[in-house]
Amino acid sequence: MRSLFYALITVFGWGTWLAPSQKVIFPNQQIRNLYVVAANLGIATVVALWQGSIRGLPPATFGLTFLGGVIWAVGGLCAFTGTNKLGMAKAFGIWAPLNIIVSLIWGAALFHEFVNLTAETVLWLIAAILTILAGVLLIIFAKGADEGSQEQGAFQLGLAGAVGAGILWGSYFIPVKYSGVSPWAGAFPMALGMAGGGIMLALLSRQSWRLPSSGDYVRACLTGTLWSMGNYGMLLLVSVIGAGKGFTISQISVVVGALISIYWLHEPAPKTRAASLTFTGCVLATLGGIVLGNLK
Repeated sequence: MRSLFYALITVFGWGTWLAPSQKVIFPNQQIRNLYVVAANLGIATVVALWQGSIRGLPPATFGLTFLGGVIWAVGGLCAFTGTNKLGMAKAFGIWAPLNIIVSLIWGAALFHEFVNLTAETVLWLIAAILTILAGVLLIIFAKGADEGSQEQGAFQLGLAGAVGAGILWGSYFIPVKYSGVSPWAGAFPMALGMAGGGIMLALLSRQSWRLPSSGDYVRACLTGTLWSMGNYGMLLLVSVIGAGKGFTISQISVVVGALISIYWLHEPAPKTRAASLTFTGCVLATLGGIVLGNLK
């Protein structure tokens, strides 16, 4: 029952976190990113105080983990650009599997993972990557499946944002892993790095931090709260059932996000060819990600 509860927290948090702020009118995506990382920092501070882990990390360890948070913040800006231009389902379905591929490439190149693979594992690896690529291509080409699709420039900017999020969110773990700190101990300094990066990007944008209404502040911070909830749910889930199974369950959030985007936000509109292709692509990318994440 405990693992089921943690799984529900993870899938709910990471499957819904983008939705609350998707319709809020922000001055730009840097400001949206700012409110998300600020909300996450608030939750991380409460958790760290409760655990008593707010002190004690050596400066070098703290700095590396902080750097991981800064990389996450830049990835967050890319992700919000992607969702703003492509819609939640398309952007989510592109960057999530790319996260997995990029992280595995870094793992093999920097940490000597995936060495001495068996022939069977190589076949599964190829099948998983081809499945992910098929899913991502379906999502990309769903753009032109219906009349009224967005202009080419907006689509290209959104695609670049989603790909950027896939690369950066597949890379922010590198300095964290080099620090040698556990995910629980590193959660607070990483949250500080996310907030620091978010503030820097917001200041560079030279836009007002004000939002149109008080309700918009709540929705913007709710996005960060839900992401943080999913993050801690994932840490708890992994501590109970292991990384492989925990990772597999977390991938369901991609499909949940696609359903919310299509049937609640109408991005793309339900019962259209674009919606069918986007959802099918998300399912394929998720299945490929689950296989890839569980290879030994």
